Amino acid sequence: MKPRTPQHRVLALTLVAMIAAVALIGSVAAGRAGASAKHASKTYPREKTLITYGTQWGDIAGFNPYGDNYAVGTVGLCYETLLRYDPLAGRYINWLAKSARFTGPKTFTVVLRPGIKWGDGKPFTAQDVAWNFRLGRFVTAFWNNLYLNLKSIETPLAKRLVPKKRAVWTRDRVVFTFRRTPNYAQWQNLLWNLPMISPEQAKGRIQSPTDLLAFSPIDPIGTGPYKLDPEGYDPTTRVVWKKKAVWWAAKQGIAPSPKPPYVIDLVSGICNACDLSGVLTGIEDLNNIYLPGIQELANRGLVQTYYSRPPYDLTANTTWLTPNTTHKPLDDPVFRRALATSINVSQIVSNDYRNLVLPASPTGLLPIWKKWINTSLVAAKGFSFSTSGAISMLRAAGYSDASGWFANKDGSPISLKIAVPSGWSDWEAARDMIVADAAAAHIKLTTSTLGYFDDYRRARNSGEFDLVIDSTPQISDNPWTYFNFLFHLPIITTGPGQTFANFSRYANATAWARLQQLDKTPLGNTKARKRLIDDLEAIQLDDLPNIPLWYNGLWSQSQSHNWTNWPSSTSSRKYVPTMWRGYMQMTGIDMITHLKRS
Repeated sequence: MKPRTPQHRVLALTLVAMIAAVALIGSVAAGRAGASAKHASKTYPREKTLITYGTQWGDIAGFNPYGDNYAVGTVGLCYETLLRYDPLAGRYINWLAKSARFTGPKTFTVVLRPGIKWGDGKPFTAQDVAWNFRLGRFVTAFWNNLYLNLKSIETPLAKRLVPKKRAVWTRDRVVFTFRRTPNYAQWQNLLWNLPMISPEQAKGRIQSPTDLLAFSPIDPIGTGPYKLDPEGYDPTTRVVWKKKAVWWAAKQGIAPSPKPPYVIDLVSGICNACDLSGVLTGIEDLNNIYLPGIQELANRGLVQTYYSRPPYDLTANTTWLTPNTTHKPLDDPVFRRALATSINVSQIVSNDYRNLVLPASPTGLLPIWKKWINTSLVAAKGFSFSTSGAISMLRAAGYSDASGWFANKDGSPISLKIAVPSGWSDWEAARDMIVADAAAAHIKLTTSTLGYFDDYRRARNSGEFDLVIDSTPQISDNPWTYFNFLFHLPIITTGPGQTFANFSRYANATAWARLQQLDKTPLGNTKARKRLIDDLEAIQLDDLPNIPLWYNGLWSQSQSHNWTNWPSSTSSRKYVPTMWRGYMQMTGIDMITHLKRS
């Protein structure tokens, strides 16, 4: 399903570079050192500008909402979705849709809110919604598997009451009819993850699978509260969003009108200076990367975090060691289990993160899905750190370590490369600990340089790696998304390859069949869903197509020099305090609409 790539790294700009990126006196000039685009010189009043940092790594790829490196805010500030999801309350929020529900065994009806307009002033219509969903016919669409089960998408005339109780006929609804049993889990997830783009802007430009991934308008038209300021946009340094004069949600009293006239998200740097000055000096209002020592700063009141005490941040995702299961001996579940057993995750948690994160369940399921974790299965099939256990496991499986290092069963040497994006210091430290732990178990791992995040992502997606650390699957509305990440088929070997799931290239027809059954089990049928999830957990625990390591925090630190009223656990503003992709259509937008001037 929908790809998301929230980033969470050590702050990468020194104070000098930051000041080159953002002028402090009365304006914001977003030119990072070395930037050459003329648009980077346009300035913005500081008191009218919200400045964020820590989501965009590498140059901005543009405004294509179907990829994983679109400009921060493309979805949420510009493009919106039919529903949104509140992960902290566990509830769906009607958004562009006034209602969205099954109206028959195979029929789902969406009724739109009246009065919504695109950024160019044209009405947002049911036909627009139907057009967007029909893009799923392209194999490159992340909802293509779901689309194949849709029999029809219709926009029938319906009677609606208008002021003075006068009845009019209108097309304010979209009726989706499934061919077979509906994909309940996938469908519900899609409703709050599929961005509505303007058909008027996209017609003639999206006519093929390639076009869908290439679509990137220079001035995207959305229904959200902001529009792009092309004069301030520079893909190497920043994206600038300008508040619209009228936003439908504020006009209808559904959400507050956002206070910041401008939102600027800065491109994150690629060095590893670990400089906190961006937040402490007021250059940034919101920082969404991992910053070592944030505990001390929060305790001293220098920054705000969601919690004022440990763990300081919400939990966002599971960090995995992803093996390329097409490479020997990583194609062997026994070897993968031995490798998992050799890793001292507790040491990473304590020494690398100073206990700001927690060890992950062997299932990898996030804490929000605790009720789905089968503790009996974990006890019977899980793994735990044991150097001697890893050695014994490999010897029993026929691997020889007579030379001091384990060799393949045919006698050829094993030397696997493990990679993380350059400059991501916490992952680099974890990688080095994993290499040392594996060496103690006679498993030879060497560090690999795949380059900065863009290069790392290309290698991960195309399968040009042995082992990588990855944290792609995020908080969502149900565990289907997590298991889809693990077991999604088919494996794509052409083009960009696997772009949002199954980077391990693990092919298990049974797991895929169970996943499809889970998808087609009503969300309210807890008993049947639990049986299927148990089956999927057992496959994960037996085969370890991905090795869960630790739970990452939803890294977020803010300061109130310019804006206040940030989300917190002790206030009524229980929203996800982040600009990460995929989180804006949760409650990230509420964070922005509830900010106030300091």
